[in-house]
Amino acid sequence: MKNLVILLSFISIFSCKKAQENVSKPPFPQETSIDKNWSGDVLISDLNFVSSINSTCKLNTTFFNRSEKQVEHDDAKCVLSKIKFDYDKLNSINKKNIIGKLNSNTELFIKNSVDKNNNADLSYQTTLYIEKNKTITDSIVIYQSFNYSEALIVKTKYYYLDKNEIYLLDVTEDESGANVEKWEHYKINFSGSVSLIKQNFFLKDNNVTKTNIDLWKGVYHFEASNRDEAKTIFDIMINSLEDISLAVTEEGKKNNYSKLHAEEVNNGKIKINYDSSSGDMGTIYIERSDNNYFISGNPIYFINPGTDEMPLHKLK
Repeated sequence: MKNLVILLSFISIFSCKKAQENVSKPPFPQETSIDKNWSGDVLISDLNFVSSINSTCKLNTTFFNRSEKQVEHDDAKCVLSKIKFDYDKLNSINKKNIIGKLNSNTELFIKNSVDKNNNADLSYQTTLYIEKNKTITDSIVIYQSFNYSEALIVKTKYYYLDKNEIYLLDVTEDESGANVEKWEHYKINFSGSVSLIKQNFFLKDNNVTKTNIDLWKGVYHFEASNRDEAKTIFDIMINSLEDISLAVTEEGKKNNYSKLHAEEVNNGKIKINYDSSSGDMGTIYIERSDNNYFISGNPIYFINPGTDEMPLHKLK
């Protein structure tokens, strides 16, 4: 509620002026470090915390008709009050701030930026840059505070940085309380690029999360030959984790499977059982690591024993 109170104070000034996974990866080196003064709040990485915001921060009475005691009660009940990192200090950044490094030649720095597409009355934004060998390799907006005075709305993007992990949380505050819009988890890879690992959207009314299907949505192709030169081909189309079509071609014979469902094993891995009558031989796994995809399971191992996973090509 703090941001909305600040917004109300701003309105009076404004009116006077106007009338203003886990995917297995090798760890980063020991030298990886983030300045805790700029790392954000660890709670942003906790999905249990994020999932409790909508229910605990919803107001049961009209915002303007609350007593001082009710305001204190509402603020204490809302789990956003547990955030201790002072994000407001980012508003006054006026130069490039180096906040850490991933290795000897890769630094992280933050700098205030401008969102030209928003029309907020008060607007602050901070971008994280990855700089490798003195060249910027990628960047991502990690903090925003947009105040819309007439609509009585404050939109805030919070962040938490942990080595090469980035967690982002988008929250909107209005007269009904605070509501989560989106939560995201990113990783910075060894080449200095930022990759999305997981993204959750939250429904305002009932606090139900919906995993973003765009991480998996697409057309995939895999083919390989065994020692007898017999070729196996997998063509996979994922419209959503609840709507998958799969074609398997073995020794020239093609079998089609449709209306399949995928099970999320972890943040970067899904399981598809396309032929329940074949047991483990009818089950494959797809893993995502940065922008690379891999296929595994007994049908893949059977092609080339000794290989647990093989590259899977995402065509579109």
